[in-house]
Amino acid sequence: MNIPSSLLIACIISFSSLISACSSEQENKEKGVIEQGTERVAHEAVQAIKTPLDLAKSAAEQQEAHNKQMAEQAPKP
Repeated sequence: MNIPSSLLIACIISFSSLISACSSEQENKEKGVIEQGTERVAHEAVQAIKTPLDLAKSAAEQQEAHNKQMAEQAPKP
């Protein structure tokens, strides 16, 4: 039961190719997970910055409307 060396080498090369292909696919999936995590964190950061700015803008608009209303109601000399 002597296996020819060329058959043994062909099996080793095939097995190595199969293993490397599987690890390459796994790395792509991990990058996808990392990219998804990065996008999620970026979205949360944008919301953390945008929400207070939107609230400040709304408060400024309310203040302007109130000032305009007070100016209209004030007696003119």
